[in-house]
Formats: sequence, C-alpha cells, structure tokens
Amino acid sequence: MTLTSKKAIKRVIILGIDGAGTFIREAETPYIDELLAGGAQTSQALTAFPSNSGECWGSLLHGVMPERHESHVHIQNNRSFPANSPAPSLFQILREARPDSTMAAFVSWKPIITGIIEEIPGMEKCAAPDEQLVPAIGAYLRTNPGLELLFVQLDDVDAAGHRHGYGDESTEYLKAITRADRQIGEIGKELLEAGMLDDSLLIITTDHGGGGVDTFSHGSDAPQDMTIFWGCRGPGVSPEADLSGLSIMDTAAVALYAIGLQIPSDWDAKVPAGLLT
Repeated sequence: MTLTSKKAIKRVIILGIDGAGTFIREAETPYIDELLAGGAQTSQALTAFPSNSGECWGSLLHGVMPERHESHVHIQNNRSFPANSPAPSLFQILREARPDSTMAAFVSWKPIITGIIEEIPGMEKCAAPDEQLVPAIGAYLRTNPGLELLFVQLDDVDAAGHRHGYGDESTEYLKAITRADRQIGEIGKELLEAGMLDDSLLIITTDHGGGGVDTFSHGSDAPQDMTIFWGCRGPGVSPEADLSGLSIMDTAAVALYAIGLQIPSDWDAKVPAGLLT
C-alpha cells in the first residue's frame, strides 16, 4: 500500500481511532506504519480541553476550540448540530463551496453524525459497531469514485480503555489498538482496490488519550489524556515538516487546504508550515 504517485490530491480521508492517545506507538500497528511510510507524523500533537470525545472530535471537524463549536453541548442536549452555526464543520463548508460534492462519515459513536456534523442533504452517514463499519466503507468506496471527504471513527479502543484501563500496561487496551490497526489496514486495502489511495490525503489520528488522572477515564489536562498521535500521507506531503505544536484542530485546516478550499479567517486551526508542498 505504499504511495509513490505525484498526483494532485483529489480527496481527504480522515481515519480516527477513539481514545488511542499516543499509545498507537506502544502497540503493534503494522498497517498504520505502512500506510504512513514516507509521510509526516508526530506523537506530540495536542487535543482540545477537556479531553473528551465531543469536544475533541468537534474541534477536529470544525477547526475551532470547544467553546466555539459547542458540539458537546448539542450532544448533551440530544440536539442536532445547527446548520446556521458560526462554526460550521468541514462537511458544511465543502457542501456550500461545492454543492455537488460527495462526502461521508462512518462512525461507531453515533453522536458524531448528529451533534457534531450538521444534517447535510445528500451526505452519506452511517453509525455501526466497528466490525460492521469496514465492510460498509468498502461498499461505499466502490460505488462513489467521486468522493471528496470521508471521516471514519472507530470506538473499540476507547471502550477497552474504560473497561480495562488506558496505557501501555493494559494488555487488553493495546490489543484493541492492534485490532483497530487491522481495520485501518482493511480500509487502506479498499482504497487501493478502488484506485483512491495514491491521490488521497490520508490522515490517521485519535481524539484523546486516557489514564492521566483516572486509569479508566480521560477528560483532564494531564499529558496522558491530552497528547495524541497524528500522521498523514499523500501527494505533496513533506516528511520533513515541523509538526511541533500541532493541534487536533489543525486537521480541519489541513483537510480544507488539501482540497483547495479557503480556510476561514477566524479559525483557530492552521496548516503546519511546510507540510503540503
């Protein structure tokens, strides 16, 4: 699955592993290693505070701090994310710029496609357990060659952390990361077979860690909760890029820049200097 093409970026694929923090580097992850070979990556990126999924995935998809996107508030109140929010998601920005664009979100944690991503006509949304998501993604890729933006969230790693404890001393937690790695590998294979791998910007990241204050939880400002893995690979990505100071929010800026859209001037997100040449 090594990428060698000098093609332009046609789409952005964001693959998120919930709750993996920086422990992706402590587990066996051969598929992630292969997919990101030759790309740029860091195990020192920072997530949003508080380090919970609503706030963190919200910042990744909206490019602003939690107090501005308020995804967690909509989730807590069982509300859909408003279409007229001053902090629109990547998907909303793409739809407004290109009304016929093809986009999708496949998640295990359903609140992402209600309280974080707007109700967008024509957008494919799917919520299902991790083991059901991969075949559904494959079927979608085979029938949507014009895809421009895909977001995937796998949840079993976070569930393992809550159940067995977060960190490199939790065998079951590390095993869950390795299972997620295999699922990432299956998605990579589907992208390859669909002819989409070598002209996509592929981003692999996580939303938060865990075990910083409570072995079985997260949400604090402790480094073990706040520090995350982030990597990308694709046409024009420089492996020498300086990713120090990278924030989870910057994912949104990188995605928009990669598909040729203007980054909102009021965003907290930015594109790391030298990442995309």
